[in-house]
Amino acid sequence: STVPEFGRIVIYTTSLRVVRTTFERCELVRKIFQNHRVKFEEKNIALNSDYGKELDERCRSVCEVPSLPVVFIDGHYLGGAEKILLMNESGELQDLLTKIERVQHPQECPSCGGFGFLPCSACHGSKMSVFRNCFTDSFKALKCTACNENGLQRCRSCAG
Repeated sequence: STVPEFGRIVIYTTSLRVVRTTFERCELVRKIFQNHRVKFEEKNIALNSDYGKELDERCRSVCEVPSLPVVFIDGHYLGGAEKILLMNESGELQDLLTKIERVQHPQECPSCGGFGFLPCSACHGSKMSVFRNCFTDSFKALKCTACNENGLQRCRSCAG
């Protein structure tokens, strides 16, 4: 990732409940950081495949096999759910979070409910747009260029 991450927490998660233990570990890590009332960026790979590719690259650079959730603090690999849980119980995580921006009243975004994505405003999540040929009056379906592969766009209210 080329974005500087000094003073930031990035958590790669999934909202898919196909593998229950993975989903539950993601929920646990999210709750730990919410309880510490620190600002963090959650990158849900189920909502955007680019996050999955980004995670693979980042884990390859630190020679780790990605197993969700994965936490990076200040751009440095911290670990997964087990490591975060151990650090939280020992108090080591509290010490590490002293330089991270605090959130006074954590609230979910009223637009997206905290997911960071909304259905596409152009195609409404269908992933298709329609092109009308002016010469023949026929219509042709095209892939929408305003959204990702899931028909979603970043929420402008909370994800910027």
